[in-house]
Amino acid sequence: MLKEKLNKAPVLAVLDFSKTFELECDASSVGVGAVLLQGGHPIAYFSEKLHGAALNYPTYDKELYALVRALQTWEHYLVSKEFFIHSDHESLMYIREQCKLNKRNAKWVEFLDQFPHVIKYKKGKTNVVADVFSRRHTLLSSLGDQILGFDNIRELYVSYE
Repeated sequence: MLKEKLNKAPVLAVLDFSKTFELECDASSVGVGAVLLQGGHPIAYFSEKLHGAALNYPTYDKELYALVRALQTWEHYLVSKEFFIHSDHESLMYIREQCKLNKRNAKWVEFLDQFPHVIKYKKGKTNVVADVFSRRHTLLSSLGDQILGFDNIRELYVSYE
């Protein structure tokens, strides 16, 4: 099973370069996720757990980081043709209009400017696909706790003290 997973890319449909790409991004407190779509159908997905300093980023920075990581992942698809970015963080639509940016954000905006894109706001309730991938690590750890019975071990540990 491991060999099969390593030999297959996380691609869900065949690309069609005549169609417009769409990118849905989201960030949570523990991870970032994105989905590449064409015609409303998922093509590929991306998910990453946040580590170190990235865990302490403000929400705005985490959302921008999710976008940058998705662009780095699919740069070869997105660099040549205009595409749409959907985010549940409305302020990302106005990132170019901001007067003052910290160094990290300025670097990310400079990278973002390489791409012919349009950012559109998508309400959090309707941005569920990317939302799932940004929270995948939380879901897996909570499922692991339930499956392995760690909740009972925690209760015993508390009563032992």
